[in-house]
Amino acid sequence: MKARKAIGKKSSDKMRKICTVFALILTFVFAFASFKLATEIQGASGYAVDEIYYVSSARNILREFFNFQPSYVDSSGGNHYTIFFLSYSDLSLVRENFRDFIKINFDGCVTHEYSKTAAVAIVTYGELDRGAVLSAFPGVKIIQSGFHYPDVYNTENYLNMEHPPLVKYIIGFFMFLMGDQPISWRMPSVIIGSITLLLLYFLVAGLINYEIALLVFLFAFADPVFRAMSSVAMLDIYVAFFIALSALFAAKRRYLFSALSIGLGLSCKLTGLFSAGALFLVMVSRKSRPAKCLTYPFAVPFLIWFSFNFPFIAKLGLGGWAGELFGGLKWFISSRPPGPPVSAPWGWFVNENPFVLNFSPDVSASVNPAVYLLALIAMFFIPYLVYKRGREHLIPALWFASTFSGYIFVYIMGNRTRRRKQSDNVRGASYQGVCRKALDRLRYPYPGRKHQRSPCGKNHDNS
Repeated sequence: MKARKAIGKKSSDKMRKICTVFALILTFVFAFASFKLATEIQGASGYAVDEIYYVSSARNILREFFNFQPSYVDSSGGNHYTIFFLSYSDLSLVRENFRDFIKINFDGCVTHEYSKTAAVAIVTYGELDRGAVLSAFPGVKIIQSGFHYPDVYNTENYLNMEHPPLVKYIIGFFMFLMGDQPISWRMPSVIIGSITLLLLYFLVAGLINYEIALLVFLFAFADPVFRAMSSVAMLDIYVAFFIALSALFAAKRRYLFSALSIGLGLSCKLTGLFSAGALFLVMVSRKSRPAKCLTYPFAVPFLIWFSFNFPFIAKLGLGGWAGELFGGLKWFISSRPPGPPVSAPWGWFVNENPFVLNFSPDVSASVNPAVYLLALIAMFFIPYLVYKRGREHLIPALWFASTFSGYIFVYIMGNRTRRRKQSDNVRGASYQGVCRKALDRLRYPYPGRKHQRSPCGKNHDNS
């Protein structure tokens, strides 16, 4: 009997290693596909839809808070700048003289004219003397190096205060490392999206087994929005990553780390807080101490979010920051002006009004309804799985329900313009739900019977 168990364990370990190696290969395949798409997306003048807000604010935060400007040198050796003037009249008075000045002194030219802000974008093939420019043209207020700004009103001052700052810090850091160009803005999303798949794989493997966990990659490759959001510089893939990370830590009973992950998600976008309710319910169901049940899901994320706002508080003052914060909260629960297609949260399940990100190649935040509908069906099996196989199976369902309920709440509060890209935040739990359904249908062996603890919970109870 002991020999038989040893052989079974050896075989199980071998299968686990084979599946994990295969998962790593699939992760790299997904990363390569996302990277390739990120290099192909051109958008409008280099920006894909909402990148105009997040990338511009990342530059402005670097300049205003950290006294740093990223640079962009193109393949021909040209140095790119955007020159902002005090007013349209200041620009119009010197427009032609400015063109001649740049051409004669720096072997440069104007590459972009702006209609919504008083600015011009230039490229120079000699070193730009900022002092000489400011001396010759007193109407110039900002000389910003890097990829040209989008043509948006007040883009040079915009800080995207309606969203928390962590993603802008990350984008800015990659600008510092790689230069200010589209692939630099999008590279963090490629990395984060790929790691998210790996996190979901390990979560499902711990709850079910490693063979079933490989289905996560099938669903990701079959679901267009996940790869789309992993290829652009937008906020939602970061939130999806931290939601998945918080669920994985909760499954391992590392509740403090789960709370820290929720705090990081909240520091990317306010929707990151939606999974706090799920962590609270898990801790209560596992009889954690009441003080921890309250502080971990709610106080810890708040402290993490607050810490990332310190540079804003230092720059704007506590009163100025609070005013911007309340304005952002009001914006969060209000409908947007007419713009890209919108859908109610329940419309995401049937791919209602996909959110277009780019043309040629055609990229949109469209979902695969089959995955979502199967996930909804799988939700009905949760009570049975919890009764037969342990409370760990509550975790994907709770994270799905808590996050989705948050969007329903915002919709009820008045924001009727949620866009499809935000469905990325419930995607991970959808994949897990279908994996649970596959477990029942295919009858894979499950290690966590009533007398056993799931691998996700083994030796990690810090409640």
